[in-house]
Amino acid sequence: MQASPHILCVLNPTAGSGIALQRWPKIVALLESFQISYELLAEQDLTPDLQVCRRLEQNGPQKYAAIAGIGGDGTHSAAINGMMRYRAAHADQVLPPYVLMPLGTGNDMAKSFGLTARDDFFVGDLRRAVAAIRYGADYWLDLGCLDGVYFVNALTVGLDSHILREHNRRKQEVAHVPVMRRLIKGNLLYTWCVGARFWRQKPLNAEIAIDGRPWYTGPIINLVINNTRNYGGEFVICPDAYANDGLLDVVVFTGHTDYLAKYFLSFRNQPRRIQEMAERVNKVSAYARGQRIEVHLCRPEAAQYDGEEMPTSDRFRVRVEPHALHLKIPAEPG
Repeated sequence: MQASPHILCVLNPTAGSGIALQRWPKIVALLESFQISYELLAEQDLTPDLQVCRRLEQNGPQKYAAIAGIGGDGTHSAAINGMMRYRAAHADQVLPPYVLMPLGTGNDMAKSFGLTARDDFFVGDLRRAVAAIRYGADYWLDLGCLDGVYFVNALTVGLDSHILREHNRRKQEVAHVPVMRRLIKGNLLYTWCVGARFWRQKPLNAEIAIDGRPWYTGPIINLVINNTRNYGGEFVICPDAYANDGLLDVVVFTGHTDYLAKYFLSFRNQPRRIQEMAERVNKVSAYARGQRIEVHLCRPEAAQYDGEEMPTSDRFRVRVEPHALHLKIPAEPG
């Protein structure tokens, strides 16, 4: 076995309703079994991006064979943004690779690279994630960027962003009622929020330019600027997307019917014939790819990136940063 690597672990104690903290002893045991030493960042009063950036400032990136995010999409997003913040201030430094350990609620980022939060009799994805530190494949990941904030999966403007806000609000409300907290969670809570918001969303006029050329002018209720192939963990709305192709994929949802049709056809567990139909529909229905996307709206609208809320705005200028982050992903099958 190669020399013992030393890594930096970033754990969100509240991720997945505390599941990351509960599983930490299992992760420690796996790290020890692979002879991997570690440092742990798990402060509750300091965001993961600040923790990562400060530790890299203190010790330098060369000390670490990898940085492992332990939590959900919010943890990974913050940790990666911390790494990018450090790189912006130290362009001569090489960042260590990043490892996804999926212990959140949605785990959409990890699903894009063949990992889930399951760790039971049949599936040991925690072991696969830890093994990736030593034996994983190297993947150079593109990142999307808006105003200095980086995203892995997608940036969304419109209905999906409102649904996320509704979900976050309802989740806080439900948390105060023990019976509801047990019954209304996960997909059920999300479905409730979709129903509560869907018909309240009004179309708005948009002008979208890609790589400096006008591309779309017309009504939208939702806009997705996607980087990975999976969206929302369960949908493939951009069939040609690759997260290392140097391009972002843009999908416009023009109305409520278009929104429902796209998501129904793009559900990734649909039979192959339906998936092929979705690919044909999407390619001729307000879908494009590019490196720079400019969006002008007739009014300020809600936005989110990788499940994190953003301030409303009527202008969004998004660019891709090709091969911005070195990932270690599992090489062994699930």
